[in-house]
Amino acid sequence: MSVTNNHVYEMKKVAVKGIAKEVKEKTSGEDLFPLVAIGASAGGLEAVTQLLQNLPPDTDMAFIYVQHLSPDHKSILTSLLSKLTLMRVQEVKNKMLMERNNLYVIPPGKEMIVIDGHIKLIPRRKDKIVSLPIDAFFTSLADKHKEGAIGIVLSGNASDGTKGLAAIKAGGGITFAQDSSAKFPSMPNSAIAAGAVDFIMSPKEIAAKLVQLSKHNYVKREVLKVGRENEIENNDPDLKIILNLVHTDTGVDFSHYKMPTIKRRILRRMFLYKIRTLKDYAKLMITKSEEINLLYQDLLINVTCFFRDTDAHKYLKATLLPKLLKSKTAEETLRIWIPACSTGEEAYSIAMTILELKTELDLHVNVQIFASDLSKMAIGKARIGEYALSQLESLPGNLLQKFYTKADNNYRIAKAVREMCVFTQHNILRDPPFSRVDLISCCNLLIYLDAAAQKKAIATFHYALIDGGYLILGKSETTGASSHLFRAVNSKLKIYTRKKNFAPRKIPELLPRAQTPTPYVLNNTNKLLKNPPNHSNSFDSAIDAVLLAGYMPASVIVNHAMDILQFRGTTDRYLKHASGKASLNILKMAPPEIAFELRSAISKAIKEKKPVHKAGIEMKIDGLFRIVNIEVISLPVEWDEPILLIIFSEPELAEMSGAPGSGKNTSIAKDRRIKKLEEELAATRADMHTFTQEQEAFNEELQSANEEVVSSNEELQSVNEELETSKEEIESSNEELISANEELQTRNDLLHESYDYSEAIIATIHEPMAILDKDLRVKSANKAFYKNFKVKEKEMVGTLLYDVGNKEWNIPRLRILLEEIITKNKHFSNFEVVHTFPVIGEKIMLLNANRIVQKKHGVQLILLAFQDVTEIRVKSLELLQKEKELFNKNLIERKAEKVKLEKAVAERTMELALANKELVYQNNEKEKRSAELIIANKELAFQSEEKEKRSAELVIANKELVLQNTQKAKLAAELIVANEELLFQNNEKEKRANELAIANEDLMAFNYISSHDLQEPLRKIQTFSSRILEKENERLSETGQDQFKRILSAAGRMRQLIEDLLAYSRTNSTERTFETLDLSAIIEEVKAELKERIKEEHAVVEVISSCEINVIHFQFRQLLFNLIGNALKFSQAGRNPHITIASSTSLGAKLNNKKLLPKVNYCHISITDNGIGFEPEFKDRIFEVFQKLHTQEKYQGTGIGLAIVKKIVDNHHGIITAKGELGVGATFDIYIPANN
Repeated sequence: MSVTNNHVYEMKKVAVKGIAKEVKEKTSGEDLFPLVAIGASAGGLEAVTQLLQNLPPDTDMAFIYVQHLSPDHKSILTSLLSKLTLMRVQEVKNKMLMERNNLYVIPPGKEMIVIDGHIKLIPRRKDKIVSLPIDAFFTSLADKHKEGAIGIVLSGNASDGTKGLAAIKAGGGITFAQDSSAKFPSMPNSAIAAGAVDFIMSPKEIAAKLVQLSKHNYVKREVLKVGRENEIENNDPDLKIILNLVHTDTGVDFSHYKMPTIKRRILRRMFLYKIRTLKDYAKLMITKSEEINLLYQDLLINVTCFFRDTDAHKYLKATLLPKLLKSKTAEETLRIWIPACSTGEEAYSIAMTILELKTELDLHVNVQIFASDLSKMAIGKARIGEYALSQLESLPGNLLQKFYTKADNNYRIAKAVREMCVFTQHNILRDPPFSRVDLISCCNLLIYLDAAAQKKAIATFHYALIDGGYLILGKSETTGASSHLFRAVNSKLKIYTRKKNFAPRKIPELLPRAQTPTPYVLNNTNKLLKNPPNHSNSFDSAIDAVLLAGYMPASVIVNHAMDILQFRGTTDRYLKHASGKASLNILKMAPPEIAFELRSAISKAIKEKKPVHKAGIEMKIDGLFRIVNIEVISLPVEWDEPILLIIFSEPELAEMSGAPGSGKNTSIAKDRRIKKLEEELAATRADMHTFTQEQEAFNEELQSANEEVVSSNEELQSVNEELETSKEEIESSNEELISANEELQTRNDLLHESYDYSEAIIATIHEPMAILDKDLRVKSANKAFYKNFKVKEKEMVGTLLYDVGNKEWNIPRLRILLEEIITKNKHFSNFEVVHTFPVIGEKIMLLNANRIVQKKHGVQLILLAFQDVTEIRVKSLELLQKEKELFNKNLIERKAEKVKLEKAVAERTMELALANKELVYQNNEKEKRSAELIIANKELAFQSEEKEKRSAELVIANKELVLQNTQKAKLAAELIVANEELLFQNNEKEKRANELAIANEDLMAFNYISSHDLQEPLRKIQTFSSRILEKENERLSETGQDQFKRILSAAGRMRQLIEDLLAYSRTNSTERTFETLDLSAIIEEVKAELKERIKEEHAVVEVISSCEINVIHFQFRQLLFNLIGNALKFSQAGRNPHITIASSTSLGAKLNNKKLLPKVNYCHISITDNGIGFEPEFKDRIFEVFQKLHTQEKYQGTGIGLAIVKKIVDNHHGIITAKGELGVGATFDIYIPANN
């Protein structure tokens, strides 16, 4: 039974594993789907609305929307977008799994990255100058999902998204940017300019394209999971055609690059054109030539950034570069080469680091950085040195401010950094390298090359570096099979040093520069074919070929080194390959029986230069002895070297049986064999004698020449090494000169553009301008000069300025000024010349001059500008005359009006003063005033003062009318308007006074009700509740007792509230009698009143200083009572209250409060405590009525205490401010006029 159960268990276990595996495979297939990242900023909501409205909900893609959002506000973006699509719209949560047909929206204050199909949220760093959430997410998506990523950049400012789109494109994904329909085009335009965009479309067109893409195999990840590039063989003829087309057009042979990467790039281009076969894509490349360059740019993977490998750059700055800089003298140059520099970020990173080190170490070493790349477009961008802000995000510290200047929407590299770098187009597998280099930084190039190309590149670097020079590779790269050339300095950072090599330097074998691949054409059947070879159609040649093939004797063609060059006929009977190393030497292939004869015949033929025949040679062929004849003939043909024809033949009846026969036959055979051996021996002796004589002669010659050869050989060896070195240096120098020439050509073009720009500006300016040399001769002038002064160019150029025209410029003072520009001053301005010109008449000119120094040639010039102010002066005189006439006309009228107006203003001012006094008297008589009455009264007083000031200003303004003739009409109108304003304001104030009087009566009635009708019932509630609680306590349940206690508590709070309201009202209603008192005396009164509370709280009230103050006694006592009482109430738990009161008298101008009148003396009172404090945002709110920052259970009170304090300060025409810090304490500053 146990065995049976175990068997069943094992079967179930196997079944479960199988099901799990099947589910896993199915799930992994389903989980692979395209991810569409959408980035936008300003104007992006409108664009993404159009996109979503045209997208179906079932594209089997996941969409992630990254919008620039404020971190301080809650986003409603999710709810807005959910109304535009049937897809599920969600705000991203941390580690949320992405699913197809869903739209995910970034939350505020976060950035996002992708990890294993999930979105991880990262808090937005506050120390970052600019947040770039689009770049961060796009780059992460490209890194993880490669071809499965699609990037879209819509409307927005700045350049966020450019770097991310470039990463997606480099990873094989598809990229989009919004076209001119973008409301804010900076973001899409930046990506387009960087070459990171495949499609430029409107949002509606992007939606349609996404629908098409969703149905294509390229983005169906079920296909990609096995890698479609694996279906293409490396030797596929159509693939070779495509690479040959690129090679022919660009000169770059990509057959040395890793094929999977190349094939993925080609598949990507095919996908963009909806092409499914390599053959069709090759046809497209032939018919549409620009596609070759587009594929070429895709194959050149330009992925880079500033300070890309942080750890390597830290090591460079801390160790390697200081060591290299210190090893050079001031006359030497530190040479650095950066292959595959892309758009220059790595070169500029090292250049900035070196400039910082030179400053820190106080070194003055010349540094030359050679940066090269295959891409002409990338080199062009590197030379310009302009980058978007998103590309500069990785710059550490203050390098952005230190080495870059703002240029439109981008940032331009500083001149000092730019001049250190030379950028050139260069192919390390084909072009000669730079030489005598101290450091090479080649990161992430070798990973794209096959093993042979990697070996060739490493050998090139070894040649370029000096002994002990350094090589830096990428994190995934090593020296591999060339490790014998380099020694690791830091294996982790992939930094190597060149091993010393005592063998002479040799440039590694490079690909030929002008290697032309086989061209391809389209025939009339629309198939790709190689150009067919040319065949002879000669009838005679065909017959000869057949006859020779059938009857050609066995023969070979050899050179004088006895190496076989060609075989003719059947030679395998006489020559066979020997075992061991392969060789075509005829003596090694010939059997021993004929080898000696062959050597002898060949030597004789070479020496005598005539045919040599050897006959009767016995050799065993196919088990039988045969007679073989050999003929050696010197061929009289033009060839690279002398050649010989060797013919093997067998005479008829040459076969000899190898089997034993009759005695007679055996005897004959022996005799023939002996005779043959004797002949061979005689021939051998003759040959040996000849060889001996020749050898002796050669030995004598060699002996005599040996010493000369040895010495000459040493000299030649030395010379050869020098020539090799010189040749290499010349080639490297030539390469550098080419690079420098390209650099100079670029700078020359920029210079011409700047010159044309300057010339266009000068030609456009309407003011005359002239350029003078140091002798004050005219070198050139603009069109305005010739036009205004009616002179011709040929009359001007080369002429002294003083001789121009009728010598109108021969002015002594002008001459002195111009001569001093060269020797002393650099410029002068607004020199006035009044002159009558013979053609244009009298003119008034203002002359301005500036010195121009051409540093390179040491030439000093003067730029002289002329401004014609004649018309301005004439118009000014006419205007002045008219103003004088107007003044004379209106003077008498204004005098009469002034007297009349002064009288009216004085009368009205007196009336206002009397009315104001009456209002003040009435206000003092009223028993109860509200906050609105006091504020209105202050407003009336302030406006009355303003009117008095206005009246004085009007009087002064009238007096100024006599002197200021240009402002007469305006001032008269202002006076009339001001008078009307005064009349209107007086009427308004009278109405306001009546309204305030009515409001005051209502408030008096309210106070009466509060003090009598409300307090009396409240006292009865408290009295009866207390009696019930005392007498009926035993009869009441616990609930009843609790409820009566609550009634008493609530009544107490209400009574306190009524008393506070009455106190608040009394601050305005009671009689105001100001007294001059000592502040310390009032404080002592309050301390006595709060004595018990101070003692209970173990508090300290410290008075540091005191001053005399003019106040309403009982109100100010109430003010101090409330402030000190609050300090005791809101004390910090576990801390004894400490209250500090300080006061002093000073002018308002000396106090730190802009609301104070500068010339008024104020008593400044500061009350500070160490209580619970409050948040700074509540510093104004705490003075409002019924405002409490804490619950009733924690701190009792009505919220009126500080409002009463504010009222009392207002009654004294003062100002109160508060400041506090939670958990530390609070400070109240009171400013009261010293004389009220």
